[in-house]
Amino acid sequence: MVRKFTSSPKFFKVTAFVILMLMMTGTAILYLSNFKWATVYVNGETYRCVTLAESVEEVLEEIGLELRAEDYVYPPRVEKLTRLASIAIVKARPYAINHDGTRTEIWSVGSKVADVLLEAGLQWQEQDIISPSVESKAEANSEIALVRVSSELSQEMVTLPYLVLKVANDSLYRGQERLVQPGKNGQQVVITQDVYHDNQLVESKVISSEVLVAAQDKILEYGTISSISRGGLKIGIRRVLDTQSTAYCSGVEGTGCPVDARGYSQCTGKATGNTASGRKAITGDGSRNNPYIIAVDRKVIPLGTLCYLCFKGGGVTTRHGRIIKDGFAIAADTGGAINGSRIDILFDNHWVAWYYGRRGVRLFVVESVTAE
Repeated sequence: MVRKFTSSPKFFKVTAFVILMLMMTGTAILYLSNFKWATVYVNGETYRCVTLAESVEEVLEEIGLELRAEDYVYPPRVEKLTRLASIAIVKARPYAINHDGTRTEIWSVGSKVADVLLEAGLQWQEQDIISPSVESKAEANSEIALVRVSSELSQEMVTLPYLVLKVANDSLYRGQERLVQPGKNGQQVVITQDVYHDNQLVESKVISSEVLVAAQDKILEYGTISSISRGGLKIGIRRVLDTQSTAYCSGVEGTGCPVDARGYSQCTGKATGNTASGRKAITGDGSRNNPYIIAVDRKVIPLGTLCYLCFKGGGVTTRHGRIIKDGFAIAADTGGAINGSRIDILFDNHWVAWYYGRRGVRLFVVESVTAE
């Protein structure tokens, strides 16, 4: 006996339902396989979404985040989105950097001042001044100052001036000085460091110095003898000059002074018989009341100054005999050739003055005269 099988309507319905379910399941699996679950972390906030986006950048656009080019995104924006994706974003913050005479504004995600500077393309040296410090936390909207610090060394030879030391000597008269030791300048080499902030000099400091040659002090002895005794008189001394002396006459008639065709005498030119101070040009005898008359340089010895002359041997003897001896003199005249500490002594006779010549004389500037 042969059995025959035939399809029934029920069989076809079941078969169609199974096929439809298989197709729907496959479609669902295929559809669901394209979905991705993304979690986005932004400055402490969290965003979650299910998306069909293909890249990190697409999912960020779906969320609606506004980002700058300087913001940090990880994974990178062009990275393909994985099925379970975690995205971290650090938003850039604005900073202003003052450096090298200019101002740079920048957005940065750096956590430290050093990060911000590096992102701005700035390099620095260890001695440079950065405020806040490079290890400080970078605060948003803050200003950062970068000061370039440089220095240079210079060497200079410095003269060390000698000192003048004065020592009293009771064997010298007041106003006299004697050199005991000459002074010599020393030499010192000094190395200086000049410090610059942004090419502006802010400090110069000596970092080393060495004395190459020590200075030698000048030592002078000064006199303390304040008076001399002559003829029962105590003569107070203001100062003393060891000077050169010459002699002249008044040039008036009776002195024997040669006179030229114009009537000018050889010693005084146009003779008036008076000195520059108005005193009569008559030789004194060296006493206190009738002193000798001398011509002086008024810048050294003012007119009217009372002096006391001391000659070697107590006076001067020529062919005319003892023509002058130690005694008082008054600075009463001047002369064109009388400069410095030189003096000219007045005589009544031209030839006496002529033979006097040039002689050394010690001149005391008198301060006081009292009886002993």
